[in-house]
Amino acid sequence: MLLVDDHPGLLDRVSAMLAATFEVVGAATDGAQALELERRLAPDAVVLDINMPGLDGFATMRALRSSGSRAAVVFLSLLDDDECVREAFRLGGRGYVVKSRMVTDLAAALDHVLVGRVFTPSVPSLLETTGGWGHAAHVFSDEGAFADSLAASFDQALRRGDATCLVAAPTIRDRVIAGLRARGWDVGRSIGLRQFRVIDTQAAVDTLMRDGLPDAVRLAEIVKDLEAYRQGVCAGSSSRLTIAGTLSGSVCAAGNTTGALAIERLWNTHTAALPFFTVCGYSTSCFGGRRSDDWSMTAGEHSAVCHASQL
Repeated sequence: MLLVDDHPGLLDRVSAMLAATFEVVGAATDGAQALELERRLAPDAVVLDINMPGLDGFATMRALRSSGSRAAVVFLSLLDDDECVREAFRLGGRGYVVKSRMVTDLAAALDHVLVGRVFTPSVPSLLETTGGWGHAAHVFSDEGAFADSLAASFDQALRRGDATCLVAAPTIRDRVIAGLRARGWDVGRSIGLRQFRVIDTQAAVDTLMRDGLPDAVRLAEIVKDLEAYRQGVCAGSSSRLTIAGTLSGSVCAAGNTTGALAIERLWNTHTAALPFFTVCGYSTSCFGGRRSDDWSMTAGEHSAVCHASQL
């Protein structure tokens, strides 16, 4: 992998941090040098700073793609604003790590992007970076922060004119609804916004699960109902459904990792051809003290990930 940053000290630190797991084939202190090294070394991945003199990270990214580079690019930046994250992925980046979380997130981001997944710093950025399609996993350590991020994501989707669906326990539901009301949406009442549907997690589990595994027929019916809901409340052929919550996460938290993985696999089967964007929330406690490959298997059922540093 190739490291690019205009601060030599940071390059040394990142190189030492990654050396035990990854082969660092080169380091560059500016965009022009990065382009030359990438051409000669053909790395699998590039870790790329944004703020650099001369060619900044975005200009370097454009030049890499224009030259035909196929390296997976992970942006590593001090910048944590939505516009920078959006631009990084619009240009073809596969990961984005904020430097303040470099120690906990960078190696994980590289692991994900090298097997074809997207790694983002927040739930709202998942919606932006995936184009609003696909199946994402978010692992959280703070339930309140997770609920706040869902409110921001649903706000994005609703402003676009999409349908939304929240599957969550009361504590998360109440906080998401409060967050949406604060943003001006009339939700959470008996007659509210047609484009916002709420489902209780436990009710969904009771409906779906049979002897510890999801009922495939019932799940297919649920997906069909959700697609009918999307078509019924949205105008325009480009509308989507953003659905987020903790259905699989609650099954996993109860100790049934096999059942949670079965839900994820069936969901992929039934929604792959539909304009759905799904965010599955998992508490970090789901992956503590269990088989070391639980998280790896869970991540493998998703096309994009965002997770707490405690994972």
